[in-house]
Amino acid sequence: MKKLMVLFLGILMTISSFSKTLEGVGMGNSEVTAKKEALADLSNQIQVTIKSNFTSNKSLANGQSNREVSSGISTISETNILGVDFKVKKKWFRSQYTATATLDETKISLYEKKANELRGLINSNYTQSSQTEDLNLKKNYLTSALKSYEEFDSYRNVAIILGSTKIYNLPYTKTQIKNNLESVEKKINSDSLYNGVNILYVKSSGKFNDGSKEYFDNYFYSMLASISHDNDDKIAVSSDNDSTVNTLVKVVLNSNHTSTRPAVLYNKKMITPESFVTTLNITVELYNKKKVENLLTISATGEGTDENSKEAAYEKAVKNGFEQMKEKLKKSLIK
Repeated sequence: MKKLMVLFLGILMTISSFSKTLEGVGMGNSEVTAKKEALADLSNQIQVTIKSNFTSNKSLANGQSNREVSSGISTISETNILGVDFKVKKKWFRSQYTATATLDETKISLYEKKANELRGLINSNYTQSSQTEDLNLKKNYLTSALKSYEEFDSYRNVAIILGSTKIYNLPYTKTQIKNNLESVEKKINSDSLYNGVNILYVKSSGKFNDGSKEYFDNYFYSMLASISHDNDDKIAVSSDNDSTVNTLVKVVLNSNHTSTRPAVLYNKKMITPESFVTTLNITVELYNKKKVENLLTISATGEGTDENSKEAAYEKAVKNGFEQMKEKLKKSLIK
């Protein structure tokens, strides 16, 4: 316990000893140029100060390694610096401007607030990455979390060297996020389903009669299989809308009507027999799942005639409707 107390007091003493005023000096032919140079010099002074202070300590209170604590150095630039005060002097005889950029402990709250905002953003993205099964979404969330962590390090470290005693803890390190991201990327790259094959998830709906949906679905699937077979098996259909799916396919039977066409007689002799005629309208929509954008919307009206049964007329109409779409579907599905 005594050793822990000594370590804790040592950390507080180290942090409190960081409190200081940092200055950068710049010169130029105009006030704007001089300020820009002074800000760049201040940025450099901040980086040097962080490096010299943190590299002498093995760890901070939250258990981060020295390398992780100082990792924000490279992200500190003029655009990251908040609350800078400038003083500008002009040397008339040389038409030169000298600017001094100052940052002191009165601006600590700006950095504490910014670090806290970024901590919330990191937590949000990291949590969402653990909740989704979609590998591409998981990659996006982790990439955003890692980017925010770089900025978080910058503002947190500056707050500390100005004298802040508020250590902003996160339940995971930047290294952990990097490792998770690399793992996801490796899985995406190694998964054969992502190597040029368009994975579809198909959902159908509409105005079906009893038992007619099964034939409708089976014919559409057989048409997709035919397109894939003719194009080096570049299409596959998934039974679940999981993380492997690239394209969402919505198939709708908009209308389905069957009528009876009477027989045609001439001199009491039948020229054409009575027949069933089915007319239906189908719409197919394709969506890119990752970008949530429409790739294709196509509609067709199919007609089928049969002398023997309504079912046969319906099946012919389904075939006729889908075959009208086949070429356009192939162009959209095969990349």
